[in-house]
Amino acid sequence: MAILDLNDKAKVQAFQDFVRKDPRGQVTQDPLWGDLKSNWGHVYVYHETAGKIDAAMAILTVEAVPGKLLGYSPRGPIADVDNIDLIKDLIQEALQALPDNVFLIRMDPEVEYSDHLNEAYQKAGFVTRNRQIKNMHGNIQPRKNMVLFYDGRGEDAEVITDEDSLMKHFKRDYRNQIRRAAKDGVEVTSGDSEEDVRAFYDTYVMMAHSQGITYRPIEYFLRMQELWQGTGYFKVFLAHFDGKVIAAGIGFSYGDKIWYMYAGSDREYSKHYAPYAIQWKMTNWGLSLGKTRYDFGGVGDFSSDDGLYKFKHGFTYHDPHVEYIGELDWVLDEVAYEEYLKQFK
Repeated sequence: MAILDLNDKAKVQAFQDFVRKDPRGQVTQDPLWGDLKSNWGHVYVYHETAGKIDAAMAILTVEAVPGKLLGYSPRGPIADVDNIDLIKDLIQEALQALPDNVFLIRMDPEVEYSDHLNEAYQKAGFVTRNRQIKNMHGNIQPRKNMVLFYDGRGEDAEVITDEDSLMKHFKRDYRNQIRRAAKDGVEVTSGDSEEDVRAFYDTYVMMAHSQGITYRPIEYFLRMQELWQGTGYFKVFLAHFDGKVIAAGIGFSYGDKIWYMYAGSDREYSKHYAPYAIQWKMTNWGLSLGKTRYDFGGVGDFSSDDGLYKFKHGFTYHDPHVEYIGELDWVLDEVAYEEYLKQFK
């Protein structure tokens, strides 16, 4: 068990290779994510077997209650989460390098919920936050995700091997909308340039305004582009119509999946179904890379009453719903922890 020395280029590369290429890999565990979150502190811990990294945990810190730091491992650790002794050892190693005023180490690994795992973590001294949380925003990351599985694991699903089988995987009206977008002249490009990011951002802001939700400043996305440009792990997809970008999406390729992370669209052109054309190209990206999963991201509930679910379900029509274990909290200061939780109630 060791703390990653960020001045050791070879070890940083080994850490990055692990969190990028391990099937469980997550962009949020890459040290570049810590660079993106420039107002957060960061500590990276890893475990080796026979000289090779086989477990990694990135912990980012930020003041979450006055004078106290939250230590958050977003979608981490990348490890055998069933091995709770290993997870506790990772935490204890990290605590040697973290500031003394950290009140909580929070993990939310991308591992499916089970009563057995939930109870095992509780018995080991963790506070678990999952099924008792009813609001989608009651957790930092959504627990319920819509995921397309290329390996055909869903009911009546077939293994997706080419564009034809991918198209057949979607709901019929979604297939029609993808074809309608192409017939109308919608064309989708992809890239990782600053120009691509700026074009994405215009549609992202339009969508946020139309839905009355907050949005990140453009500097966040420009920094993202600067950090990941040329790596092949980051792409911006742009739907063009009549010389104008009318929809966009940002995706990351880590581990065995594509993560559809951000989106935008111009509602004025909704009849051309550009967001469907974006998804067609992005899911094809995953297919071309031999991925197992395409993660459409979270929903409030697996119900047609949920707007996010309604859109994503048509692409994941044959796929099982995915419910993650949620937050696994190692509490160091009970008073600060209770204060912190007030914002999620």
